[in-house]
Amino acid sequence: MQNALELYGALTGNCIRAAIALEEAGIAYTARAVNLAAGEHQGQALRSLNPFGKVPVLVRRGPGAEFVLAQSNAIMLFAAESAPTTLLPTDPVARARAYERFFYFLTDVIAVSHGAFRLQQIGASDQAKAINEFAVAALRESGGFLASSPFMAGEAFSIADIAAFTIARALQDAIEWDEHAELARWYGEIERRPAVQRGLKAFA
Repeated sequence: MQNALELYGALTGNCIRAAIALEEAGIAYTARAVNLAAGEHQGQALRSLNPFGKVPVLVRRGPGAEFVLAQSNAIMLFAAESAPTTLLPTDPVARARAYERFFYFLTDVIAVSHGAFRLQQIGASDQAKAINEFAVAALRESGGFLASSPFMAGEAFSIADIAAFTIARALQDAIEWDEHAELARWYGEIERRPAVQRGLKAFA
């Protein structure tokens, strides 16, 4: 099929974020599972698409329209810009708020948790635990965003909710859900969205 989109990925938060964004935007794509345990991401096939050997990678094939896009957040923004009003508000102020909350989760929660993961990989377990607690604390605090609105950035579902949901899913065992009623309500509602369910299963 001309101009078909393929999303290379695995069952990681970054890949699932990209898949959910495409699903929510109603963008057709084919999921291509990459076996990280077997080192497929380091093989020539994947490195020919992304020299860094990382997933996700979004590929569009077809004469005159080929492109390769790496980085989950870039793929999310591609999905949002491709489906106006679906993942980003049209009002400039509301749109800015969606970006603000999106970047909150990227920088204050996801990046911090990723740093903890890297420390764990090199055997610095105590430091990893301490750093990860900063991520968990920021996630707990995000419940305040829900005090006056149903979604993380206001009245409508947005890319902020996708970023928040995937990291909340990864850190769910560290959250005292019974003490954070709004966060628990939001998480359950996001998890039940059909597009979110499809994104979660994209690379299963």
